[in-house]
Amino acid sequence: MRAAIKTVKSGEIILQEKELPKLNSDEVLIQVDYCGVCGSDLHAYKHSKGYEFVSKPIILGHEFSGVVVDCLDASYEHLKGKSVIVEPMNYCGKCENCVNGRKSICTQNKVMGLHFDGGMAQFVKTEARYVREIPNGIPLQLAALSEPMSVAVHAVHQSGEISKSDTILVQGPGIIGFFVSVILAQKGAKVYLSGLEKDYENRLSKCQKFGVIPHIVESGNLGEKVDIVFECSGSNAAVKSGFSSLKKGGKAIFVALYEKETALFLTELVRNEVSINTSYGSNPEDFNEAFVVLKLLSEQLMDIMTIYPLTDVSQAFEDGLNQVVLKPVISLC
Repeated sequence: MRAAIKTVKSGEIILQEKELPKLNSDEVLIQVDYCGVCGSDLHAYKHSKGYEFVSKPIILGHEFSGVVVDCLDASYEHLKGKSVIVEPMNYCGKCENCVNGRKSICTQNKVMGLHFDGGMAQFVKTEARYVREIPNGIPLQLAALSEPMSVAVHAVHQSGEISKSDTILVQGPGIIGFFVSVILAQKGAKVYLSGLEKDYENRLSKCQKFGVIPHIVESGNLGEKVDIVFECSGSNAAVKSGFSSLKKGGKAIFVALYEKETALFLTELVRNEVSINTSYGSNPEDFNEAFVVLKLLSEQLMDIMTIYPLTDVSQAFEDGLNQVVLKPVISLC
């Protein structure tokens, strides 16, 4: 099979012929059709701080869709021929967090495409328990975005009940921030999605058809305080500006991952009784809502993707890194 290999060199990914993965009895083999390039893939690609654990060489990719083509155990035969996605966070199901329904922070969590080979290859294997059939009405290329949509669903849940009277600022027009803003707008809130002026044409402008208001950071403050801030940008400057946008008693939900430490003057946050929460990954049930949103908005969401053939995988990574497209997706079919 052909696979995109992240080498030991920073900023290098190459195509290589590899042997088909050898299955264990609890696994299935998936022929991959589409694989999204995630922010985590980009961090691993450029050897960012916090991604030292990623062994190299490795096949990246955890946002993928495809068709089950093989298994060893007869109990998984029913999956053969099915269009599927995979929950990439391989939780143990036994630790305290898993038992309490918090599989996104399983103490033994291993992430496909970061801890072991992922979906940027023509074939990939996975434990059958992480396989999810794609509901009818969701195109295969859009289904590849089920995982980032589930991450956005999880983040919105971390903020508690969303009211139609809420005014919300989402910082960062990457795919997670974009999806968070879309979900919030679907719930009836007034939603701003902020980004830099250079983000407007390829990213921010696409949010308006979902009822989200684009805000260019260089234009100044919003002109009103907000009830909730979702920090999805990963920018240290945005962390501080986000708090200044909050009403007293507001909430800040941190979803992004950061390459640098951030210094905060906590006294002001304490005096304003700002609630701070974080969100990481997603739980299995978050995929159910993700499928609902993808199906409901499938037509409108199709144009947020830029599809690259596998031969152009390096270009897809560079375009993602330079933020010239909203969502690069690799086609392997």
